[in-house]
Amino acid sequence: MSIINKMSNNLTIHLLVNETAGNGRAKKVLEQTALLLVNENIDFDIQKSTYPGEAIILAETYCNQKHHKNEVLLVIGGDGSFNEVLNGIKRSNKPETPCAYLPAGTGNDFGRAAHLTSNPQVLLDHLKANLKPSSIDCGSFKLAEFGKQTFYFVNSFGIGFDAYVNHLSNISTLKKMLNRINEGKLIYGSHILTCLRKQDTFTVEVECDGKKRYYQNAFLVTTTNHPYLGGGIALLPPARIDSHKINTVIVEKYTIKSLIKLFIKLLKDGSHLECPEFHYIEAEQITVKTSKQEFGQVDGEEIKRGNFNIDFVVDQFDLLR
Repeated sequence: MSIINKMSNNLTIHLLVNETAGNGRAKKVLEQTALLLVNENIDFDIQKSTYPGEAIILAETYCNQKHHKNEVLLVIGGDGSFNEVLNGIKRSNKPETPCAYLPAGTGNDFGRAAHLTSNPQVLLDHLKANLKPSSIDCGSFKLAEFGKQTFYFVNSFGIGFDAYVNHLSNISTLKKMLNRINEGKLIYGSHILTCLRKQDTFTVEVECDGKKRYYQNAFLVTTTNHPYLGGGIALLPPARIDSHKINTVIVEKYTIKSLIKLFIKLLKDGSHLECPEFHYIEAEQITVKTSKQEFGQVDGEEIKRGNFNIDFVVDQFDLLR
């Protein structure tokens, strides 16, 4: 769906929006942004993604067209929407095309890690002042069932516990209610105790720099691009989106008591990094293999439960902010 508004300003904004993100929060942000653009006499058009995966197609189509240097692709939605746009850009004939992002979802972990504003006026002022993009890290990976196709993520690829929490959150009727009061991130916390009890352990092999490491009691295996998951929980505080590295975090479950202590430290002050159950590996390329069928998630979007054998590689994209 496309809406066009023509004005007479040098800057042109192409809005790509998922109105359902954040239980409708993105729609409100779109309305605010469009009003600002009209008031400031800035050319803009609007394209709306209406089904899962459509933003990939819209972004790829946009990038394959010819654009002037003063044109900006601006994404309004959640991290899942931004994930789709990034994958569309990367699949296009011009994968270096920059984009901007107004976080309007439930968790907004990427926006937090990249220090992005959620205020349309602030972002617009930045864009009017400077269109020089920043080079930002993202993760890339391949899945055997998709052949040579490369996929990208801005947050994380999770296996086990965090993916299980994500699964329960997505099917919860409580999620919509909390989103209405802008507290959608609380849904993750509400399912943590359930998943602490029910998530099984599994064996994982992690390989990087020619070395293989084995963890027999893995509970959570998350390959992450930055510190956060679940709406602001700092799983790995040292991680950075400009380190040109990715990190695989492995949390083992020895006893339920020790695991609960770890999560209390995680939520309290970050001292969980010192726990013997907590491990992480930082590298430009990491291979992760799991032994059992587990829940999986990519940037908060649930993926098919199964065994995983994945090569992760750090990549970059251009972000206007």
